[in-house]
Parts: sequence; C-alpha cells; structure tokens
Amino acid sequence: MNEQTNAEVVWRPSEELRSSCALARFMQHVSAAGVFTARASEDLHEWAVREPGKFWPEILRFVGIKGEGDLEPLFSSQEGPTPLARTWFPRFSLNAAENLLSGDDQRLAIVSWSEGARRREYRLRDVKREVSAVAAVLHEHGVGEFDRVFAYMPNVPEAVTCMAAAASLGAAWASCGTDYQVQGLRSRVDRVKPTVLIAATSYRWRGSVVDLRPTIQELVAQAPSLRLVITVDCVGDGDESAALLRLPPGCAAVEYRQVIQKVAPPQTFRRFSFMHPLYIMFSSGTTGKPKGIVHGAGGTLLEHKKEMILHADVRPGDRVFYQTSTSWMMWNWSVSALACEATLVMFDGDPLLEGGDILWRMADREHITHFGTSAAFLGAIEKQGVRPCERYKFDSMRAILSTGSTLYPSQFDYIARSIKPTWIQSISGGTDIIGCFGLGNPLKAVVRGEVQSKSLGYDVRVVGAEGAPVVGEEGELVCASPAPSMPVCFLDDPDGSAYRAAYFADIPGVWRHGDFLKETPHGGLLFLGRSDATLKPAGVRVATADIYAALGSISRIVSALAVGYTPANATSEKIVLFVVLTPDDTLEAALETEIKSALRAANAFYAPSLVIQAPAVPRTTNNKLSELTVKRALRGDDPGNLSALANPESVEFFAGQARQIVTKALG
Repeated sequence: MNEQTNAEVVWRPSEELRSSCALARFMQHVSAAGVFTARASEDLHEWAVREPGKFWPEILRFVGIKGEGDLEPLFSSQEGPTPLARTWFPRFSLNAAENLLSGDDQRLAIVSWSEGARRREYRLRDVKREVSAVAAVLHEHGVGEFDRVFAYMPNVPEAVTCMAAAASLGAAWASCGTDYQVQGLRSRVDRVKPTVLIAATSYRWRGSVVDLRPTIQELVAQAPSLRLVITVDCVGDGDESAALLRLPPGCAAVEYRQVIQKVAPPQTFRRFSFMHPLYIMFSSGTTGKPKGIVHGAGGTLLEHKKEMILHADVRPGDRVFYQTSTSWMMWNWSVSALACEATLVMFDGDPLLEGGDILWRMADREHITHFGTSAAFLGAIEKQGVRPCERYKFDSMRAILSTGSTLYPSQFDYIARSIKPTWIQSISGGTDIIGCFGLGNPLKAVVRGEVQSKSLGYDVRVVGAEGAPVVGEEGELVCASPAPSMPVCFLDDPDGSAYRAAYFADIPGVWRHGDFLKETPHGGLLFLGRSDATLKPAGVRVATADIYAALGSISRIVSALAVGYTPANATSEKIVLFVVLTPDDTLEAALETEIKSALRAANAFYAPSLVIQAPAVPRTTNNKLSELTVKRALRGDDPGNLSALANPESVEFFAGQARQIVTKALG
C-alpha cells in the first residue's frame, strides 16, 4: 500500500469529532500556552519525540493525573538499567488507587456480565466502599509498601476492587486468569512470592461450574510467603470455602463476602513515587522463561490515560469494554478507564455463547461506546456467519478496537459490513510496555488493514535490513526514545542484565520489540506479525500475517499456522502450512489446490511446500499463535515453555505425527 486512496479508506472522522476530540483540544492547549503549534497530529508526534521535557508534563496535566510535587526535572540524573530506562518525574508522587477512584460517587463505575445471565452494576461509591473494606483487612495483616498480592481470578469486579485495595497501600499486583494451566500458574506464584493470594473458588464456563478449590490448595501449599488468603465466590452459590483450606503457619483465610460486610472508614491515600511498582506482568513465555516485568504506577496511568483520552477519545461517562482475562495486559489497560471517569464494562465467560452473539447483545444493551476485542474472535464469528448488524443498532458505539494479533484487511470489511461502519482502532503494543506503539487517531481516516498512527511521545521507527529507518519497506519495530511505561525492572534481575538482553541486545541503544511491520507514506503502520515468525523461502522475507490474511476467504479453514522448515543438508527454507478445518471436514486434494492457488494469487512466495491438516494449533493464553513452538517441535527440539500455552496438549501432534510427515516429505 503506497498511497492513501478513497477506495482504501473505510472510515473518516466527522467534523464534529475533529473539533471536539481531546487530541484536537490538546493541540489547542499547547498552542494557547505558547509551548508548540501543530497543524496536524503528525507535527504533534514529531514535537513530542523531540521535546519530551515539554510534552510529557503537558500531557500529565491535560489528562489529569492526581498527585503532588514538581514536574521538573522529567528524569533524575541517575542512570537506569537499560539505555532508555529513566527515573521519571522524581519529584512527583501519586497513588494509583486514588486516580482510579476519582469522580462523582454516584456515577456508574462498573457493569459486569457473567455466564448464567448474571448482571451486576456498581456505582463509584460501591466500589470505594469495597476497596476500603479490602484495604482495611490487608492492612490488618501487615500488607503495605512493596508487598505483593497475587490473584487467580476471572474478569469480575472483585478483581478490580482487590487490585485497587492493594495499590492504595503501595502493594504490587500480579494476576492470572482462570484460563491458565496449573503449571504456568505455579511458576508465577513461585516468582512473585506473594504476601496475599486472592482466588476464585469456582467459575462458569460453557454452562458448567469449574471447581478451583484443589488448585487453590496447591498454590497455598507451595507459597510459604503467604500471610493471607481471600477466597471469592464468582458463581453466586455462596460457597467460598475459606474455612476448608489447609493453611501454612502464620497464614489466615477469609471470604470476600465477609470482608466487605465490615464497615471501613473512607481511605486517605498515601502517595508514592511516580515509579513505585504497581503491576507485575508476565510475558507469554513461548520463547523461554516468561519475563517477570515490573511496571510503575505513574508510567502506567500516564500512558493509559494518554492512549484512552487522546488516541481513543474516551470521555467521562463513556462505557468501555475489552474482551480479556486477568492474565492479559488488556485487563490492566481496561481498568484504567475508571481513571478517565468512564464506566468499565466486564464480561466473564465464553464469548462464543449464543452462537457468538452474547457480547454484541451486551454491547447494545449496555450502550457500550468503545468495544474492544481481538482478530481471533472476529475471525471466529465471521466464519460462523454472525452478523450483529441484523439484530442490533449499536447507537452508542463510537469505536471498535482490536489487538492481540494482526487485524487483517478483510476483517476491516467484515466490521464495516456486518457489525457497524464505525471507527476501527487496530492497536498494537505489548505487555512489555503495558501499552501500545500503534494506536487510533480521531483526526485521521482509517485505511483498510492499517494501524492509524504511532503512539504520541514514542519514537517508533521501522528499521530495515541495513539498520536504518525505512518507509514503505518491511522491517523491525524499534523505539528510540525513553517512554514512561517501559518496565521499572524485571523480577530476579538485580543488575538489569536480563532487561538489557530482552530488548537491547540486537540493535544497540534502541528498544527492539520483536514485531515485523511496514510504515506507509501517510504515517500508517502495517503490523505483519512477530519478527521471529517471519519466513524466508528462497531468501525472500515473508510475513506469516500475510499468509493468514490470504486464506481468509476460504470458509472451511478455522485457523492456520505457517512455519519455515529447512530440510537436512539444505540451505533454502520451505513453508509448511497447517490448517484446522471445520468439524468433520477433511483436507482433500481439491481443498489443498484451492489453498495453494489462493496463496500464489496473493504472492508466489506464499505458496507452501506442504499443507497438513492439524486438530488444533498452539495458542498462548492471549490467543496468539505460537509459530515458534511448532517450528521447534518439527525440528525435534524442546518446544519450549508449554505452560505459556492455552492448549499445551496440541503440541503432541506436531512433535509426533506432523514431524514424521514433514521429515518424510521434505527430508
């Protein structure tokens, strides 16, 4: 895509949006203050990168971070653990919970849907009351600054109130959803060494109640650091079973419903440094041991509010939903909607219930303004023929957001045709920065297949094969500027060596994120997948995302995964394509021919040497394909950290039957 044509534009901002959005108002603000005059958002991005000492304090004031102290200097003089790490705003302090619980006590703060037609709503006063009650119990058990709280919870309001309670006391929060396998859950608890465990005793999934009490007992038994366990009834049957747990010496247990029955005085928030730990996040771990990433309160809030208010145009009173679990950074991101004085809408359960309709019914009934999802979910409902526009008007919906994996060009068409012709925000970033490098932009048109713009304040570049920035060519995503939401540190990394190795080993002085993409001449970004998943048949670099996009029109394919395989004693890589078909379908010669023809029509280099039907393909808990796991399995190597996968059992096929097929056919 070399130029922006009318045929490629799928949405344009209205004049009302262009004049009223926060991004336009911020540009007017810095101009009126005599700080900088920008004619377009691209000018603003260039200034933000060039003058961070002016941009970031202005953003902090504009989005309304509550705190105290001086906003100068921007950085302390002390060197950080990496070339871009800084101690931001060393004279400014804040409390994350105080920022999340801001606004009118009567406003609607949370709406929650769960399987079994369970709907709950919380005014801000209700959230504050429960946060104060939980914080009081935590304080009674000695929880305070630098303690760690670990949660094993579905996406429910109790996870939000417990997180805010921990943050109010200065404790760091780590969470895993009920989608996690026990092995991965245990490894995270081992590394976090929590003082408190907060856990759901059961949850609903596809109409069944899943009992988590044996898992909780296993976690408690292996965590000698625990002083308190809080059990939460997420099903509504009243059975939290705290009294049945076998606890280590010095550890108590209490049920959440008992905690919130106590009347606690309103909180007075102690303010901590801008860099004070707020979240401990874990990378997917498909390439090895998951990185334990510590994010600061100030950087997280500042980045999230900047992204929501300026890039996504979230306004007070809006209703923000993101389809997520507590394992994924989009949970942390969506919770920050509270700090924007928006209503957080939550869903716990199978999103494909009601034939893929339940989330759209919820969106319409709850008047959701910003609906967040993933390319995988959109692909699944498109294959099922779901057309929400035929049942719902979505009068309140102003934007549909998607992240987690590449949103293909054809999916922009599906959204506009079958859901609503609205502002499509394809966004991309990562757990590593608990935010995004590519985001929406209310002042620009949406071009089919593209992320609209770079994140303000982030010097995002595409670096080509020669190591120089390129436009119109494929390359590596790098960030050449410090950013407030870059990690404070890693767990178990006292000298910062693991932190440096993760992002700075390949290209000195800049953050290499591991994404493969292209920047268009009009400033859009085409994300093409992970750079470690790109293929090189005949020495030509091919993005797996392009292969998957080319297969989108073949309705019999549920999902696909492509890897490069180099036969023994060969130098040229060959593409092996695995396809998962609809139930009871079989890969026959005619379908294989159709697949190869579709790929050749898109690009001659996309055509695979081998097409194999697979029962399933490995995915992370964030629903991302794990090509590297398959590539390793086909070579006969250790497939890596299977606890990072949502379906680790799928790897057995690739390490056994698939490896035999590939070796026999290709050598």
